[in-house]
Amino acid sequence: MATATSNGRHIVVVGGGIIGCSTAYHLLTAGAKKVTLLEAGKAGKATTGAGAGFVSHWSAGMIPLGEEGAKLQQYGLDFYRMLHELGTEIGYRPNGTLIMALTEQGRDDFVMPVLNSPHAPKEMQDLNAAQIGEKMGGLVDPARVHSGAYNPHGIQVDTTLSLGVILKEIDRLGGEVREDTRVLSIKDEGGKVTLETSNGPIEADGVVVAAGAWNNEILAGLGWKLPMLRVVATRVVTDNRGLPSTLPTIQCRELRLWLRETFGAVMWGTGSHYTPLHRMQQSEIEPGQPHNDGLMQSMVDEQMERLQTVFPPLQGSKVSSWAQGIPCYTPDVGLFVGPVPGSENVVVVGGDNESGVTHGPGLGRLATEIVLDTERFVDPTRFRVDRYQRDAFASEAEIEDSMPAWSARHGARRFASAAE
Repeated sequence: MATATSNGRHIVVVGGGIIGCSTAYHLLTAGAKKVTLLEAGKAGKATTGAGAGFVSHWSAGMIPLGEEGAKLQQYGLDFYRMLHELGTEIGYRPNGTLIMALTEQGRDDFVMPVLNSPHAPKEMQDLNAAQIGEKMGGLVDPARVHSGAYNPHGIQVDTTLSLGVILKEIDRLGGEVREDTRVLSIKDEGGKVTLETSNGPIEADGVVVAAGAWNNEILAGLGWKLPMLRVVATRVVTDNRGLPSTLPTIQCRELRLWLRETFGAVMWGTGSHYTPLHRMQQSEIEPGQPHNDGLMQSMVDEQMERLQTVFPPLQGSKVSSWAQGIPCYTPDVGLFVGPVPGSENVVVVGGDNESGVTHGPGLGRLATEIVLDTERFVDPTRFRVDRYQRDAFASEAEIEDSMPAWSARHGARRFASAAE
């Protein structure tokens, strides 16, 4: 790894999503003199651009990332506030996050673990149905819900606008962004790393691979493979429903739902229509976003009627826009960041588990500290790349089968389009 005294070396970042852009930004602010960001398509236009844009303390009863994850989450909250304070619109909403239950059983399964978590902020609130109705200002029918855990520290951002500001900062700090440059292979020959790209070879002193669903394609030449389940996730934005910009984001695991206000409209998605690529008989994927209108339409057709009873503003709504990304899930629902085993100068970051927008800023900082060999602000041990052997899983189907159940009470598989 490059040392803290060798920040003049050339560091290449592969991937122009939130993790890659955050890494490039942190490299530059750490004093790296030459940073090149490579993106196979257009920066910010793949999975991050299709992101929901909510950030919260997910270690509190939602994602098993412990204290280390909580530190990354807090860093993300602070980072987006900093971006907002630069003065350019990023859709920043410091409105909190509501983990909502429809039934008493839902409260036991999904709300109480949040309220009782040692990683819950002390300001976490236990809300009854009436309090939810009041806080949600007409977005939720209180007669249809039971209770919820409200974290007032949660925020919402527009992912495309946020990436735009980060890219401007990279440019201001002297970084170079090369779009439409696909990395074909990487060779780490000890002192130097050679990247073969669609626009010719590039030589670097260190590389951070943060290419999301394309990570394993890039790592193949280094003899390593991350256990990642690639999933097509769909988000829908309605026409303007006149909603105020003061509403919290909602997570309702009984509905497999996330839902939020965005510039007066409703943005939502349901995990029951997130579909692993291996079920679609796909392995090769082009840079950018999928555009499977069948998945989108089935989500709307099969979910809208029930959702309208809980969320009255959805009644009479129309689909204004929709987008799909490819988040990557891991067997233990944990993140990856660290050196590629057997390679001295290549760091890989991945396994977002649909939380890349939250963890991206902190992962970018941590990847920077690892590749520059400076003090780590979070202990990366639990996120180490070699916690699984290269061939631990023969297929993505095996990764899916190994993942923890979405609901421990029912043993429900994580993606409901599979037989449960």
